Amino acid sequence: MSTGGDQRPGDARDTFASILAGCRPLFPRALMGDAGWERILDRARRLPRSVTDTPFGFEFHLGETRPEADLCVVALPGSDLSQHYVRQGERAGPGSAAAALAAGLREQIANPDSWLARCVEGLVLEYDLAGLPPHRPPAPPGVFLAPKKSADPKTLPAHRDPAGVLAALAATVGWDGHEEMQGAVERVFAALPEGGWVFQVGALPARSPKSFRLVLAGVPKAEVLSLLERLGWPGPTAAAADVIASTDDVATCLFLSMDVNARGPGSRLGLELYRPSRWQEAKRAEWRPLIARLEERGWCLPSKAEGLRRWPGVEWLVGREGMHRVRQGINHVKVVVDRRAPTVAKAYAGMSIRPRVHEGGAPSSS
Repeated sequence: MSTGGDQRPGDARDTFASILAGCRPLFPRALMGDAGWERILDRARRLPRSVTDTPFGFEFHLGETRPEADLCVVALPGSDLSQHYVRQGERAGPGSAAAALAAGLREQIANPDSWLARCVEGLVLEYDLAGLPPHRPPAPPGVFLAPKKSADPKTLPAHRDPAGVLAALAATVGWDGHEEMQGAVERVFAALPEGGWVFQVGALPARSPKSFRLVLAGVPKAEVLSLLERLGWPGPTAAAADVIASTDDVATCLFLSMDVNARGPGSRLGLELYRPSRWQEAKRAEWRPLIARLEERGWCLPSKAEGLRRWPGVEWLVGREGMHRVRQGINHVKVVVDRRAPTVAKAYAGMSIRPRVHEGGAPSSS
């Protein structure tokens, strides 16, 4: 396959959009239709080539009939992508979400004593693109702080210092008054059972009500319901119990995704289901039992299930600069329960694109 479009005549370098355009045949039509694809490409045209320096990802809504996805990229400190957002913030002016994001990224480099510099590996930025009306610019991205790695999860900064992580995150998305939510967030930290920890904290400024999203790890499946009871979770406990019980034999690891505002946890709960292999290593066969279970329970449409089965793999892409190896995998599946909506699933799928010089060997298909 070859790249297409999005380049000026005589431009010898591939862009993020042109590389991604060449990957179109790798996206099953059930997961990505033409309208959804154009939204992804439109966002890609606004981002620099350096997006491909790290894996990026897509969020597929498995219960929606529309074949479309959201986009996720990773801004590492001092990277070209980070500098791209800094330049955007400078053009946007003070008081904007773009300016707040730029200030956080600048601080991460300029101030080694800052919370972001000491504790955060990178910023994971999520763009809500699915369902976006044509020609409407996307809202500011959601921001998740990816912690620096630690041998002991309980030494992760998001777990040890809730006040610090909330202050850093609120400043990065331009929120005032985050202190009113701090007590509710700290109660979640305090309620975790032994072995549980806060893996990640995020903020989604385009969504309401204003909340911090906590990703909780290390909570034994048998203790999830008692944790929800201690927190006064207002969602459907029976639905959460049903998801845990019905996926126990096909998911090896469970994380919890919870939105917390000043009044406490919201009714929406994400049950994040993982397989044992890292997303870059997992083969199609490894995900089939879980995908089949989602389809059986009606949380995933049959067409989306078929598309998801075809997603993992490795292919070679021919661009203007030569060969690129494209690796696709599934990071996790999230089953969302909420008292106001039916139970549905989302798939978080990763993609990495590396030049052949980094891969070695002759091109091959798998």
